[in-house]
Amino acid sequence: MGIEPAKVRGLSMHLKYKAPRIHFLTNYVTMNDVANMCIASGGRPIMSEAVSEFEAIISKVDGLVLNIGTADELRFEKLHQAHRIAKALDKPLLLDPVGCSASQFRLSHSLKLLKDGGVSILKCNGQEAKALLDEEVSSVFYGVDSQAMNPEQVKILAYSLWKKYEPLNKKIVVIITGATDYIVSDDGCDEVTGGSILQQSITGTGCMLNSLLMTRFCGSYGRHYSLMKVLECMKRSSECAARRIHNQGHLGSYKQGLIDEVATRNRPIYLITQESANAQEFKSLCLLKTEVALQSGIGYVQYRVKNKSWEEKIQESQELQGLARKYGTTFIINDDIALAKTIGADGVHLGAQDMTVGEARKELGSRCVIGATAKTLDQARQAVVEGADYLGVGALFPSLTKPDAIPMDLSTLESIYKNMSLPLYGIGGITPNNLTFEHTRYLDGVAMVSSLYQEKTENISTMIHQIKQSF
Repeated sequence: MGIEPAKVRGLSMHLKYKAPRIHFLTNYVTMNDVANMCIASGGRPIMSEAVSEFEAIISKVDGLVLNIGTADELRFEKLHQAHRIAKALDKPLLLDPVGCSASQFRLSHSLKLLKDGGVSILKCNGQEAKALLDEEVSSVFYGVDSQAMNPEQVKILAYSLWKKYEPLNKKIVVIITGATDYIVSDDGCDEVTGGSILQQSITGTGCMLNSLLMTRFCGSYGRHYSLMKVLECMKRSSECAARRIHNQGHLGSYKQGLIDEVATRNRPIYLITQESANAQEFKSLCLLKTEVALQSGIGYVQYRVKNKSWEEKIQESQELQGLARKYGTTFIINDDIALAKTIGADGVHLGAQDMTVGEARKELGSRCVIGATAKTLDQARQAVVEGADYLGVGALFPSLTKPDAIPMDLSTLESIYKNMSLPLYGIGGITPNNLTFEHTRYLDGVAMVSSLYQEKTENISTMIHQIKQSF
């Protein structure tokens, strides 16, 4: 079954042609981080605080985030006014009732926002959820972060909260975050595990998650499963960012690393160049079509050739690298460390039969991006241990470039996804017509070769956006 947007249950992890525009009334402490996370996930933030322009602004945006973190009387007046306008215009709205378990002031305003209706996503921690359910302030205040709670209790709490407020907020999705995240909607109840404990060592990860949730919500066809994929993205990204932190002296870079990891996963297309017969074909087809793909927003360009002279490799790779850097895209050399070092490429990709990741890391250093092909869970684990930055997994389908590749079954793909937090890119014969929910559920992106370069130039952008919408 090919990609049919009406049937893919909300897994539009990445965005449509138009970047979602999100209006944030959010915590002053983390406003900059929220804006950067919105941009990293493909959106366009606006932080208007003037009530006099709320109607003009909210009518033009795709979604609204209300975060009560740095609240006072004037702040709540703004929140309620923005809420009324968004509800009247039927705009998606996320409510984060930060610290509502701490005081009657916060709780009463949070309850009013919920009971007035129009909330699309309610995101809170366990203590806040309990206060909203019982409509009572907690006798003990643990700060804006929740204390540890029994997972089964949190699951019941999430469902009860959804059941209570769903009649007042049509199609609401309730998310309770913690060591395990729970998401409840009329599509059911799911949990998302994982994540790094380092998230507790910096401010703003919950606010950044709000940004990611609403940006992806407004750029997707569905609700429940797209948001569940977002929760997985945040936890997996937090784990990858933590791998780069070796001691507390580098903890300040963790937040930036987290945003960078999310930005990487927001560009799901990994383009592998197709070898050209001659210099004219390289310029008229490879360079031209690669630039069109770059303009459409792809994450990686990999230069892969087998039958070129050293001089030809230098010239072609430098021209492609210039294009990649023009558009801020990572440029990778396939299985040729000498070439990568000569032109100063961003990194290399190594196949299962090539030099090991560990050997390449010793030669190229810690800053170089190194990708590895993994056909089994054991290969994936070994690549991670040796320092790989991403994995190519497959083959998912028969391929013109590698017709003898052994297909990967879905159970192996699922196992690698659940055990490895690195970005996973599916490889092997991928087209918009054969990529399905069963594959994208366990991938961060896909590698494309023949299907893109054989496409008409004027259709490449459409093909890329069609693939993006399956995530």
